[in-house]
Amino acid sequence: RPPLCVSAPFCCAHGGREGSLWRMRPLVAAAIPSPCCRCGAPVALVALPARHASLSSQFAPIFALGLVGEDDVSAAAELLVDSFFTPLQTEDAGPATPLTSAESAMREERRRLTARGLEWRLGSRLQAPTPALALDSSLLLALTHVQTGEMVATAELSLRPRDGRLPAEFAVPPLFLLHSAGLAPYLCNLAVRRGFRRRRIARRLLSSCERLVSSEWQQSELYLHVDLLNQAAAALYRSEGYEPLPGFDRAAAASSIALPGRPRALNRYHVKRLPPAPPAAEAGAPPAAELGAPPAAE
Repeated sequence: RPPLCVSAPFCCAHGGREGSLWRMRPLVAAAIPSPCCRCGAPVALVALPARHASLSSQFAPIFALGLVGEDDVSAAAELLVDSFFTPLQTEDAGPATPLTSAESAMREERRRLTARGLEWRLGSRLQAPTPALALDSSLLLALTHVQTGEMVATAELSLRPRDGRLPAEFAVPPLFLLHSAGLAPYLCNLAVRRGFRRRRIARRLLSSCERLVSSEWQQSELYLHVDLLNQAAAALYRSEGYEPLPGFDRAAAASSIALPGRPRALNRYHVKRLPPAPPAAEAGAPPAAELGAPPAAE
């Protein structure tokens, strides 16, 4: 057991609870090492089952794909806050402007809220991570750098009503929404850490999500929201065959929130009809070099 973490009040290596000790959990598969986002203590993503080896192999040997468990929540929250809740800057803008004390406090509170929201939505899946379809929890995939163990990307899958609304931080579990407008797979929190973008990681992770929904969940469509002001994201989803559903714009706008330092998002609901998942033997892995160095464009 490592010692108590004193460097961070909310540490992923200690189950996300201040002052608690390392609590080992039974892993459903091999563990992928990754350092805590703050104190550096060891944590472990849970590898996907062997039947989904093709999803992981497309990132090897540079990155490893796994499922987020209870020890990894804080690292995931840190990545999401850095991606979505910090002042918007371009990739070529140089070093980020240092945050003021007020901005730092706001960011820390946002991180805590994001972590609590993840704990709420992932629910029992945190103790026993599995890619199986569930009515009581979301699924969070994460990508780590094999050499450094740094978490570099995430993607969240869940079942949500086909109503065009953005799920809240503490969204009602789909189990209690069976009476609504029909449930369908929904993707959110697809994020890539700064410094790892423009390497086709987002495209590969999106493909992994689609194949998991098709093969594991046996579903034929995937929904998501796209901020039309984010031109790179909009271009990615358009090129991957996602169809806009402007008829849901009013519902999307009503459920959007304004983020400090960013223009109000112009979210639009999209859907993609998924082809049947190919057999594992046919799912080839891309050359590792594609993920190791940024191409000219995503």
